[in-house]
Amino acid sequence: MKISLKKSKRYRGYGVRIDEKEESLIVEDPEGKPVIRLVLEDFLDRLGTTAHGFKRQYPRLEMGVHVKYLDHEGHVCEGVASIIGGGGLFIEKFNPLPKGTDTHIEFSLPASQKVITAQAKVVWTRKNFVEKYLYPGMGIKFVEISGEDQAELMDFVNRFNRERGLPEL
Repeated sequence: MKISLKKSKRYRGYGVRIDEKEESLIVEDPEGKPVIRLVLEDFLDRLGTTAHGFKRQYPRLEMGVHVKYLDHEGHVCEGVASIIGGGGLFIEKFNPLPKGTDTHIEFSLPASQKVITAQAKVVWTRKNFVEKYLYPGMGIKFVEISGEDQAELMDFVNRFNRERGLPEL
């Protein structure tokens, strides 16, 4: 489905197309050339946690954190988690582990010596860049994490988000 913009003076002639397969919105210039692609999940996240009454189960924070994890053969891999939260994290990686892969995660929060560990599972992957700002990688869900580690992680995320003026979940 495509919608052409007619009322907007700045964007007259531009179009917005929905890509159902990729679950994304594509903005096209008047010649039909794609200008930007917005993944619907990311778009909805950016609307805010209170938009349309939906909330995440755990708070999240966009911040680079060094992580170690095991691949499907048990080899130690390293990466950067660009989003961390009480329920999991997103690891930026050009070759993400396959969806459904069980793994073990280790990371430390900034200014902390304590290592947080969790048994986890890859629940989704992004195999390619989306425009220039959404990196390939994998969404990791914590399957087993100690109450102490999860509480420390959520306290850190909530504290940081409060300092940024964001609402607490």
